[in-house]
Formats: sequence, C-alpha cells, structure tokens
Amino acid sequence: MIRVVVTLTLLILGMALQGQYTAYPVGRVANHMFFSKQHGPVFEPGFKAYNPDKESIEFLKKHKKQLSFKCVLGFWCSDSKEHVPAFLKIMKEMGMDEEGYRMYGVDENKQAAFEGFNALRIEFVPTVIVYYNKQEIGRWVESPKETLEQDLLRILQTFLDK
Repeated sequence: MIRVVVTLTLLILGMALQGQYTAYPVGRVANHMFFSKQHGPVFEPGFKAYNPDKESIEFLKKHKKQLSFKCVLGFWCSDSKEHVPAFLKIMKEMGMDEEGYRMYGVDENKQAAFEGFNALRIEFVPTVIVYYNKQEIGRWVESPKETLEQDLLRILQTFLDK
C-alpha cells in the first residue's frame, strides 16, 4: 500500500515539475464553468458590469447565423480575467448559443492537448478567432483597441467590405 502511495505521489510531483499538471481548466471549457463556485468570483462581476455598445451588437446580430467564434484563454491570465467576461456578455447579447462560440482553456505555456489545437496558432491569450461561414476572417488578441464588440465589428466589416 505504501509503495502505491509513494509511486502515485512521485508521478503527480513529476507531472507538476514538467508543467503537465495544472489546476486550471485546459481544453474545451463549458460556458457554465465561468459562473461556477470556483471561477464565478473571477468572471461573473465583470460579466454583470459590462454594458456592450448596442449599435455594435445589433450589427453583429444581423450576421449571427454566419458568425462563429473560438475564444482561447488562460484561467491564470490577467488579460483573460479582464476581457473574457466582456466576450461572454457580448455572446449573450447577440443571442449566441454554445455552438456559436466555443471556449478553450490553455495552460501557462499556452498549450492544450486537443485535436486541432496547434492549427489555431495561439501565441497570446485571450485570443478570439472570428469565423464567417466557418472561414476564419480575423482575430482579436489580448486587449481591445477600442472595445471588444467594436473590435469584433471592425473585423466583420473589413471582411464584408472586401
């Protein structure tokens, strides 16, 4: 019995030292986790307080059926903690369901072990990848130039103006 406990302890310690063990969600993250007992205190206040620009939301809503989003974040990252609540509020105001936007957590090395992750080419978090009819049309990375919804609107308008 002691041998099993020692082996498991060494295995977990080894994984932690190699950066393979994390207390943060990594991979696909269900949207309800941002409002859970564990993560709600970090994300919920910003979600409740954020008031997105209504004109930007209305324009985005007109293209809701063609739009989809992937948001890659680090639960450990201060930029993610600051800006992801706004992203979640924008998705709610647009009426997007979980199929319209997917959330993915990464570890401190900005890595996650799920199929297709490397193809996302994530360098900084948070990163919101914007798709129009399943084709990537742009990215919002780390912090907004104006507001998040205005930056998303600009990505869409640039694509539509081509």
